[in-house]
Amino acid sequence: MNEVSPYLSLEGFLFEMSREPLGSLTHERLMDLTHRLTLSDELIETRACFAANTYARNLVCRSADFELLVLCWKPGHASTIHDHAGSLNAIRVHRGELTSRVFVAAAGRPAGTGPVELVAEERVMPGGQTGVDHDGIHQLVNTAAEDLVTLHVYAPPLTELVVYSTDSAETERRPLRYTLADDLA
Repeated sequence: MNEVSPYLSLEGFLFEMSREPLGSLTHERLMDLTHRLTLSDELIETRACFAANTYARNLVCRSADFELLVLCWKPGHASTIHDHAGSLNAIRVHRGELTSRVFVAAAGRPAGTGPVELVAEERVMPGGQTGVDHDGIHQLVNTAAEDLVTLHVYAPPLTELVVYSTDSAETERRPLRYTLADDLA
């Protein structure tokens, strides 16, 4: 009898992600696979590159269907309020404490428009997870006094995001780059 291991190596994760047709991948399934993913501390720490003035995105691997990144946050670093332009997202905290804020379109406004309002905030500790579905709007912040390292999976790969505001109806589509040098340019 073959018992399925609750843990996935990077190779097993790659295999499982390639078996799952992107069009049928659910947020719950992505969260489960990310939860089961076991990466060595050494692999994560070799990708743990920090920037002085903003969080840093460091690529681990990428395929046509998904990407896996290590994001590094100094105290006070925050993302914009954004969605993922249709990509699913799963986040696991490796080191530190993540503050995750969830937003929705302000009352009476159609989804996908601003302004947005905060509806939930949670603190995620090492080993804990959070993420957003295709249409989720969120902001990630390191509100703690120590460095934060998080693991992110996006399916499909995140090439752009839509930025929102709490006081304006305007939104902005922003392309994303995945090298530290490009992001700091």
